[in-house]
Amino acid sequence: MDVLSWWPAVSAGLVVLLQLALALRILMRRQPLANTHAWLLLVLFLPVAGAGLYVLIGENRLGSRRLRRFEKAAAEVEPYATRLWKHREHRWDDDEKRFWHLARLGNNICNAPALIGNDLHLLASASEVLEAMIADIDSAESYCHLLTYIFQPTGKAVEVAEALMGAASRGVECRLAVDSAGSHAFLESELAAKLRENGVEILEMLPVSFFRLLFARIDLRNHRKMCIVDGKVAYCGSQNVTDETFGPRGRNGVGSWVDATVRLEGPAAQGLSLLFISDWNSEAEARISDLDRYVPPMDVFREQDGARTSAVQLLPSGPGLRPRAIQTMFTTTMYAAREEIIMTTPYFVPDPTTLAALMSAASRGVEVTLVLPKRNNKRLVAAASQSSYEDLLEVGVRIKHYSAGLLHAKTVTVDRDIALIGSANLDQRSFWINFEITLAVYDTDFASHLRLLQKQYMGDSDGVNLAEWKQRGIWRRASENIAQLFSPLL
Repeated sequence: MDVLSWWPAVSAGLVVLLQLALALRILMRRQPLANTHAWLLLVLFLPVAGAGLYVLIGENRLGSRRLRRFEKAAAEVEPYATRLWKHREHRWDDDEKRFWHLARLGNNICNAPALIGNDLHLLASASEVLEAMIADIDSAESYCHLLTYIFQPTGKAVEVAEALMGAASRGVECRLAVDSAGSHAFLESELAAKLRENGVEILEMLPVSFFRLLFARIDLRNHRKMCIVDGKVAYCGSQNVTDETFGPRGRNGVGSWVDATVRLEGPAAQGLSLLFISDWNSEAEARISDLDRYVPPMDVFREQDGARTSAVQLLPSGPGLRPRAIQTMFTTTMYAAREEIIMTTPYFVPDPTTLAALMSAASRGVEVTLVLPKRNNKRLVAAASQSSYEDLLEVGVRIKHYSAGLLHAKTVTVDRDIALIGSANLDQRSFWINFEITLAVYDTDFASHLRLLQKQYMGDSDGVNLAEWKQRGIWRRASENIAQLFSPLL
């Protein structure tokens, strides 16, 4: 028999075997149901392309070597974290019992209780964040640790780099960790080379390379944004080291990115310091040792005249030790709401559990408001998010489109009592794939302050009307529903 006559049958048989093998692996891994459905669809209808995509991004593989380093780094900081938790854990009084069950959940899933004695200041613009950060770096005495997804190699971010170089020249230890994908332009820039020449250590987190494809998922990203100075002052939120000029301009632009960041003084800064050290040591060859040097004594955080009162809980998550922390905390907080939920996020691609929590809150009479950017820099993500609009609007969720730029702030307030703010979006990438950090703040004053900022966002937004939304064309509906099928992969 001629080889050419039987080759098509053999090829078809191999493809079927490949589909069956991948389908079995997908089913046996017990991923969230939406993820399983999406991958099965890809593998069955696009066997070659689906198989290739699954190999690349189908599983949250850190790589065995990196996972061992990650676990070792976490174990090294644990004794210091335990000491911090022991001395600074908040003791809830009768008036605060409404917070206790959420704080207990956060403690159980992240091994991080709420810490009392923090002074918080909300910063609502890129210039405000960078100027404050530069001032604190200029005052540093011991060390500056900065981790960011994007470091802009131009604009006001250069002033942050100059402040780091100035601190290094005074003998301050300066370390800068940046994500390989998010900060690719920076890592290739003259600014990065100049920082290294002037004594600032730069670490490329989760490097992207062809060789790494063989052992780990390439789109696992470190999406955290934090800066710690001397273990006493810290920044955490959605702000990268970027200014108002960041992002595409002109016809395809979405406007300036609008962010919110917390500057904090107190024990939570030390918690962020330990998280940075853990992240750094999981990746760097030049590891941070002698951790006693980076952990201030407990009496540094002794309250002065009751000025520092905010209870802050760190909620780190990622594909290593805590893959479901943010999603679990978000949904439980929604179910705990009694009166009001306001949420802002640039990327809204909720999993079924989160979507059900939002709809349940609205259905039982909670006033739920979701504020999203009118124009998004990720069109496929925007289409996927809009596929759920009709369901949300029908149960009473208010959806508002922010029109004064790309609203990049990731914030939640509940009942004017609880605030969540950090790097995590309301999407499945933040829930399952990225390394993220969110602060849970149990303080009515801070929650009210953040809510006021959210109200300002709402003032620059247009409401989505249910009747008008239902009138959109069939092709738009189809594109939204198709995008939604692949939402676990976005």
